[in-house]
Amino acid sequence: MIFEIDKRTVTEGDVVQLNWQCLGAEKAELIIDNGFRTSIIPVETVGTKRFRLNRSKGRTQLTMAVDIDGKTFRKRISVRVKKMPTVKAETVDSRGRAMSGIGQWWQRIVTKWHDYRSKMKFAMQVLPERKQLALKLLAIIGIILLVSALWPKFYSAALLLIIVYLFFVLLRR
Repeated sequence: MIFEIDKRTVTEGDVVQLNWQCLGAEKAELIIDNGFRTSIIPVETVGTKRFRLNRSKGRTQLTMAVDIDGKTFRKRISVRVKKMPTVKAETVDSRGRAMSGIGQWWQRIVTKWHDYRSKMKFAMQVLPERKQLALKLLAIIGIILLVSALWPKFYSAALLLIIVYLFFVLLRR
């Protein structure tokens, strides 16, 4: 049996080529074990196959199993698969200048805030009017409770604001 590969060490995502020749075999199978999953592929007794080694636990075992006169013969090739190098991206501002750590942190906060706002806006559009009103009141009351915990005099002014808001809602409809 001839069973060979063009590269024994590759980086994740590289393409390898297998060549095999099993004269006199009734059946041939290629077994690929990357450490996560084992695949068994029926193949011709003579052939070539190219494939990409994407995911591996460091070693991928390639085995050719052939049946000749009722007996099974195997030949194994081990390929070392190195991790893809990590690419570090640099965050830049609108003028193309590299941002500092604080600038990157602030940019992440702003992005998360915009994502949150757009999700809330969508959620409010889908809710019925009564539930929208209830959600707005819950938000206002929650803010009042937080602020009044720090500043107790704010509590009565905030309750007045809720009353004004409710009158506004009643008169608007």
